[in-house]
Amino acid sequence: MGRRKKSANAVEGKGHVVAEAVGTIARPSVTAPPAISEQDDVDPYTIPLHSRQAAFAILWLLVSSFAMFTLPFGAFFGMRHLLADRFQIEGFPNTCASVLAAVVTVNVIIMLYAFRGFREVEEEDRERSKQKTK
Repeated sequence: MGRRKKSANAVEGKGHVVAEAVGTIARPSVTAPPAISEQDDVDPYTIPLHSRQAAFAILWLLVSSFAMFTLPFGAFFGMRHLLADRFQIEGFPNTCASVLAAVVTVNVIIMLYAFRGFREVEEEDRERSKQKTK
């Protein structure tokens, strides 16, 4: 740690320094700290943006798939029950209205999924424009 600098005034003997006239101790050179990049400021435990987006996309796909499977059944049997008990409609008209309710439910879920996708693209465009301005 405390190495001594060789100076012009040092007396040398047998390959090593015997005495120094000035007696200065070498200090490590003071240099500017390396520039801190944006990556050094990032917490190592945060999830990168693209990974979060992928995770949310998969989550939204699973939620939509679950809704696409369960909600049309609920709409079909709910409409069937409603028409039979409240309005005493039986037979073909009951079945047609129940199927129509299930189809409308599926289409609403598909529209919500597509709308969500368009909104994510708009959010990504806004984030990219913010990053370009920085």
